[in-house]
Amino acid sequence: MLQAGFDFITLAKNSVTWIRTEIDKQRDALDNFKSVCPFDPTIHGVSVLLMHTFEKKRKYTNHKSGTQKGSSEEFSRRIYLNIYFSLSKQLADKTAFEADLFEIKTLLEAGTPLNELSDSAQAKAKKYFTLKKWGSKITVVANNKAIADANSYHGYFVLVSNKEKDPFECLRKYRRRETIESFFKAGKQHTDGTRIRVWNADTLRGRMFVQFVSLCYYEYLNEEIRKLKKTLGQKNGDISHDTQTILDKELKLKSWLNNTPLYLQLQWFDTVENVNVSVKLKNHRWTTEITMRDALYLEKLGVSHD
Repeated sequence: MLQAGFDFITLAKNSVTWIRTEIDKQRDALDNFKSVCPFDPTIHGVSVLLMHTFEKKRKYTNHKSGTQKGSSEEFSRRIYLNIYFSLSKQLADKTAFEADLFEIKTLLEAGTPLNELSDSAQAKAKKYFTLKKWGSKITVVANNKAIADANSYHGYFVLVSNKEKDPFECLRKYRRRETIESFFKAGKQHTDGTRIRVWNADTLRGRMFVQFVSLCYYEYLNEEIRKLKKTLGQKNGDISHDTQTILDKELKLKSWLNNTPLYLQLQWFDTVENVNVSVKLKNHRWTTEITMRDALYLEKLGVSHD
């Protein structure tokens, strides 16, 4: 992606040596209150600009320069290393890590041969334990230094990007990945995406393109709703009776938006629904798109509802 010039955000392993070096440098900054994520206070984040050298292997032979296929070449690119720390994630990671080690220790002490463990379990056993055999009994001694070193990086995670330098905007966009995956799942369920029986490959690509366009509109609407919620219920200057009434309506709309996922909002406006309401023995009827909340919703989004 770096060579092709694509904008990207990707999760990187914090076990990589050069990434761990940067984590060590930013520990104090991540402990600072200024690094708290505004939309998720359980996470601290900082961004580091690096000019990093990467290595690639040639796919083809360059006869002019004499560079052979498969040979390694180095190139440098500017990247943003967005480093995050979560105390709750640290606790969860440490608990899972130590439970895994305890299970391996129990198996080895029970007489399970090392080579019968999975490859990952063997690697952990060799790194975090020392095996001592006394007759038929096997004693497993923990390598406390290696375990403590591994624990010191729990709770940290890193996002690498060649464009997004704000750590929290980077995190927000990355979290959209899960939302996008749910969109594709919903697309398969609600936009006939599960039925891929078509006459030719062009029709199949056309169907996928239409679904992709609909996903773009869905995401665009989601972003507009997010912006809209920031503006609702905001006080400006003196509050008159009429203004307070409007603010109350906006706050009710904001509450509905906060508690109603976008797909349910779309379902609400998908078809006209009638609701019969009995007030003091008189029957009233509410219809979708004519309630005050719905009218305000459409008005704020710039949709005509006459």
